[in-house]
Amino acid sequence: MIVTLRAYYRRHQKLIADAEARRMPIYVLRANTSGQMENFLTDLFSLEVGPSQGPELDVALQETQQAISAVLNGAHSVDLSPSSSYIRRLQHQLARQANLVSHSYGKEPNRRVRIFRN
Repeated sequence: MIVTLRAYYRRHQKLIADAEARRMPIYVLRANTSGQMENFLTDLFSLEVGPSQGPELDVALQETQQAISAVLNGAHSVDLSPSSSYIRRLQHQLARQANLVSHSYGKEPNRRVRIFRN
């Protein structure tokens, strides 16, 4: 198996070409960040990362529900408090379930979710 960055993969260096010829699995990450690596390894090994319950999770999900209500009641967009990648993933899921759009903004450790209409 090979794990590489998108920039290196696009250059199609000899190592990549040899791996493709041997039909080896090649995983391409967008950026060399801890978040990208964590998400890749979590997906690769089917791991559950983050707290399954706790006060931080409860507060974040309650804030998300309030933001969804605000947007559905006419607010243009609502920025949520910075949170971990696990909690942001859950926040994005809640926004999708409410037929709203969400994006993450900022850099770790201050990365946050913004919820808005299409």
